[in-house]
Amino acid sequence: MRLFWEKGFSGVSLPELEERTGLSRSSLYNSFGSKQQIFEQSLQRYREEKCEQICHPLEAGDRGLDDLLAFIDSAYAQFTSKSGGSGCLLVNCMVEFGGTDETVSRHASEHLDRLRKALSSTLMRAVALGEISTEERAEKVDLLLALLLGICVATRAGLAPTQVGKLVQAMRVQIRGWTKHPAKSRG
Repeated sequence: MRLFWEKGFSGVSLPELEERTGLSRSSLYNSFGSKQQIFEQSLQRYREEKCEQICHPLEAGDRGLDDLLAFIDSAYAQFTSKSGGSGCLLVNCMVEFGGTDETVSRHASEHLDRLRKALSSTLMRAVALGEISTEERAEKVDLLLALLLGICVATRAGLAPTQVGKLVQAMRVQIRGWTKHPAKSRG
């Protein structure tokens, strides 16, 4: 999974898969099938591990905008960590394949749907807590999703952590601007 995340599908060779896994070519084929099948299993593992890690705090939270801001801080920490400089595997694959691979499209679509629902439920909690109005909630969810996708692509493209930090800070400013009580500090 990490190798595809770092280099993309087309950037990974069979010798690299052999080296990374410690398996011979015949063992790779016998265990997993083709490079495409190994890749598809990597996408599934990524969704099971990373997507759960990303969405669960939004889904299980109870603090409204504070949950959203904590999520953004966590995403920033991941994007700027040594292991996170590759962005999001699913977003990277969306860009690499451009909608031409059915499996990538399905995994990406399912992940984005879950993330959209998690963001929506977080904003619904913010409404219930009186932090924001219900106006344009769906559009705010789509804006958050677009900003997150842009930050993922910028990270993958090698944007410096300080520049990624500026994008994240702009996102935080946007969110704080949604509050009914803008004078209230949100960190």
